[in-house]
Amino acid sequence: MRYFTPQRYVALQNFSSEAAMDAADADWAEAVEQYDAYLAAIRADLPDPVRHLIDGLYLHDARVLSMGQQEDRFVISLQLDVPAKDRVSILYTLAGAPEVNQQAFPAPGAKHPPLWECDEIELTHKADRRSFAHNVMLSNGCVLRIPFQDVQIQQTAASVPAPSS
Repeated sequence: MRYFTPQRYVALQNFSSEAAMDAADADWAEAVEQYDAYLAAIRADLPDPVRHLIDGLYLHDARVLSMGQQEDRFVISLQLDVPAKDRVSILYTLAGAPEVNQQAFPAPGAKHPPLWECDEIELTHKADRRSFAHNVMLSNGCVLRIPFQDVQIQQTAASVPAPSS
């Protein structure tokens, strides 16, 4: 992750002093501004499904229900926090091997399904083809990097109450 780094995320969890919290908040706000400027610069190169991934979904605090790979496809299934309990499946057509750093930062001790903390879309090129990478930070200390050529998103409203955790 280039903007929302594990170090910045961990700094936001530092409640040792008001000065430390203020500095972490200011640093995070600067990262948001830099990432927004980057997205504005590449927006014209983004296909509609990638724009929907950026603009159309609020993934923060979504519960990761499952993720996995089959051949050149990678799927992440989420239960959204907002709108409450809606489900989203993100299906990537891979442009390379996904990377998982399982110890990018110290995770809290609670044993629960990971939550989606933050993410970044990156425009990349592979063999003169436009491709992308989705970098995702999860609450369990993992950071994913998913290189992809195409993405499909399926969102469904919860019609049956989800089991409570």
